[in-house]
Amino acid sequence: MRTPTFHKNSLLRRDLVACTGDGMTYSFMVGTGETYFAVFALALAADDQTSGLIVALPPLVGATAQLFAPALAARVKSPSRWIQGCALLQVASFIPMIVGALVGALPMWVFFVVAGIYWTAALGAAGVWNTWIGLCFPASVRPRYFGIRSRLCQACILAGLLVAALILQPTSGTPWALWGFAALFTIAAASRAASIPYLKRQRDPVSWPEHRPVPLWHFLSNFWHRTDARLVALMLAMQVAVQFGQPFLNPFLVKQLGVSPALYLGLIGTSFLAKSLALPFLGSIAKSRSAGTLLSCGALGTTCMILPWVYVDSVPGMFAIQAVSGVAQGAWELATFLLFLETIPAEERTSLMSGFYFLNSLAMAAGGLAGSMLLGATPDAATYATVFWTSTGLRVGALLLVPFVHVQVLHAIPIISSTLAVRLNAGSIESPIPNSIRDELPSPPSRAASPASLQQKDAS
Repeated sequence: MRTPTFHKNSLLRRDLVACTGDGMTYSFMVGTGETYFAVFALALAADDQTSGLIVALPPLVGATAQLFAPALAARVKSPSRWIQGCALLQVASFIPMIVGALVGALPMWVFFVVAGIYWTAALGAAGVWNTWIGLCFPASVRPRYFGIRSRLCQACILAGLLVAALILQPTSGTPWALWGFAALFTIAAASRAASIPYLKRQRDPVSWPEHRPVPLWHFLSNFWHRTDARLVALMLAMQVAVQFGQPFLNPFLVKQLGVSPALYLGLIGTSFLAKSLALPFLGSIAKSRSAGTLLSCGALGTTCMILPWVYVDSVPGMFAIQAVSGVAQGAWELATFLLFLETIPAEERTSLMSGFYFLNSLAMAAGGLAGSMLLGATPDAATYATVFWTSTGLRVGALLLVPFVHVQVLHAIPIISSTLAVRLNAGSIESPIPNSIRDELPSPPSRAASPASLQQKDAS
């Protein structure tokens, strides 16, 4: 195999630097943008239901739109132009929010529309970007490169959280509170706009593969005959259970516990940092024991991580909950990534992941809507306790599916993910980068080559 060249003016090095710049600016946007949609809704005097649904429903819009993204991108023939267009759409999605914050009012239906546009652009770019880097970056450099890039992106997310705290804390409780959000979303939009020059510098592949669509009905009818269907049933059941309560932690902390913006952002950063730091250790567990063991630990932790909020009465306790929940979410996501990506043929990953993104987002929306119905428009502490207890009961029901899941994995493959959003009590919403997997790994036997499927993104 020919060794890639990395001299100062090489085209490959220019592409790698540009991809890193794009990732870092995008990550800074994540740390200063969508993370605060829920608290921004509360600042606009939205009720607790709306605040929770603004993080549960828009991803379904994006997941539905991204089913058509590969076919549309194939017509464009240039992944660079396609993703630049998605970046511009994300920048535009912040403009109504900035204007609403400055004038002091934003209709909630407009907020839901622009949040849906944001997620349409985010997920519409994800699958195309994965294919792009797979065609342009040599397999021999991908694992190490994406490992370094991932750490830089995580640092930018944490920097974004810090900037958000410095902006929102001084304005909290003042007549200028909404202006703080205007400044924050302006920074987020500028950061995403700054990624566009980096996207322009990256070369398009010599040829773009023809898109072979996989109809959703075909995907569903074939999927449920696969042996890994029980794993996906577990993941979807857990997602519904989690989203029954998790989206409403934002208004619970702000209204019931009265946390300040700095504390709120500190809690989010704690779960994200704990998750990031724990991943190497969790990977060693998967390698020395099995991904099945990791799945069981992650499922158990995910089941238990919302109920302590009913009883927490101290700031150290809040940070402890967040740290443990970040580790639990990391174990859950890593186990599901390993179990899925190990068994999906490389040529099927993009299509199957797109199908699962849709099902996963549908489960998120279903859980959020059900939880909002129980919560009501004017909940008190007792109502929140009921919602969190119900969410925990549903998680226990999903947990009972774990013993029935086929969890044989021949080897723990190294997998690197990209952060789409940061969430309270979940660490983050991650999307795996299939092209970060080493191609030299042995192929799984025929039993594992056909099984199920896809992959998951957030099980908060």
